[in-house]
Amino acid sequence: MVKHISRKPTDIFGWLLVSKLFKHPPTRRTVRLLVGALFVSALYFGFVYPHKASNPYTTAIFWSLFWPFFMIVSLVVAGPAFCGICPHGVIGRWMAKHGNKKPIPTILRHKGIGITILLIAYWLPLYLFPGLLGTPWVASLLFLVLTLAALFFFWRYDGMAYCSYICPIGAVTKAYGKTGMVRLHTYQDACGECKSFACVKACDSRLQPFLFDKKNSMRECTLCMDCADACEAVAFSIVPPGKGLLGTIKDKDNMHTWVYIILLTVITMTMRLHHGLGHSPIKTQLPWYRLGHATEALLPIGMDWVGFYALLTSLAIVAVSVFGGFLIAASILKVPFKNFLHDHSYALAPVMLIGSLSHVGSFFFLHYASTLSNAFYWLIGSSERIAPLATMHDGWVHLFSLFGYLGAFWSLWILYKRMQRIPASLGKRVGAWIVASSVIWIYLGLLMLQMRIMHY
Repeated sequence: MVKHISRKPTDIFGWLLVSKLFKHPPTRRTVRLLVGALFVSALYFGFVYPHKASNPYTTAIFWSLFWPFFMIVSLVVAGPAFCGICPHGVIGRWMAKHGNKKPIPTILRHKGIGITILLIAYWLPLYLFPGLLGTPWVASLLFLVLTLAALFFFWRYDGMAYCSYICPIGAVTKAYGKTGMVRLHTYQDACGECKSFACVKACDSRLQPFLFDKKNSMRECTLCMDCADACEAVAFSIVPPGKGLLGTIKDKDNMHTWVYIILLTVITMTMRLHHGLGHSPIKTQLPWYRLGHATEALLPIGMDWVGFYALLTSLAIVAVSVFGGFLIAASILKVPFKNFLHDHSYALAPVMLIGSLSHVGSFFFLHYASTLSNAFYWLIGSSERIAPLATMHDGWVHLFSLFGYLGAFWSLWILYKRMQRIPASLGKRVGAWIVASSVIWIYLGLLMLQMRIMHY
């Protein structure tokens, strides 16, 4: 165990004020308590005041704070940082130490369980029954069920099993954590003679921080910082954005591929079709819009059929362009399709994650800021209310769409860099790159189409 070390300028633990947040246990506990208080209060008020007309607080905390900022923005900046303050994880680390510590059954050891829960419990209701999750008691019920499941798994099973297999965002943070601009690791020269392995012993997930650099991955690290408390050789450094998406990925997991493809479908593509073009002057000409309204006339069951068909259209576009494009590219380069798919799918991460910042940024001014402010006023019993800071008629709001272009071009660059490791002529490599990038070209085309029609 190292008790003192000379830190590099890029090591955040060496920055006095910032280190007080990340490497000061009392400060971390205070942040976790505040986040936990927000979570519990939103849960409580959702049941006490079950209707949105009488309770703007619950859905504001869950959908205007936790989801866009604690998840999307934190993933971009610090990878899986939210896991370090997640109320479930905070309780889980304590319960895992005092629980039954049984091995989780093999049938539950599938990393696709969490993303499946996310699809069924969040994304499908969001598109098919858009007002459902905006109802306070429904949102509270969803998180109560997840909380009870988390408590059960933490108490009964060993090794933070809930976070690894059941948590709906667990697979998401692991896959997209590689895009973050910071990385936990250790000073290798200080670890060379280590015999205590204090950092490993402090980790509830039994990870080995001294191997993070070698493996080009933090694996399932939640940035709880327990290892940093145990040994001064642990560093938390600023790295080039997306560093984990380049080079050899030694912890390559096929589940990452499916997470990228699924979220590219339900977030990037569906939101562009349904909420982007679906609110444009040409919406009545869109095939999914027409088909949705025709189905609504035949089956008026309260379901958003337009959202349903937009989702199906997105699924078809992504499936054909990704699998078809990667298959043709693999054939051009004469490499196995499966290997090519799982090795190059990492390039799809930025187009979803960075592209999502366009939605988060614009919606902060269109919705989130006023919703959160009014929730606070409601909490303190004030009748004060504020209007949204902007409307869609404000041209500057559309500048946030530039994040979509940034994400797309970043994905194109990463895809080409990853393909450079395949021995082939320049012509074949460029041709394969163009075909493999089909889904990104389609996304860029949709961005330009929306920008063009918004001027009419």
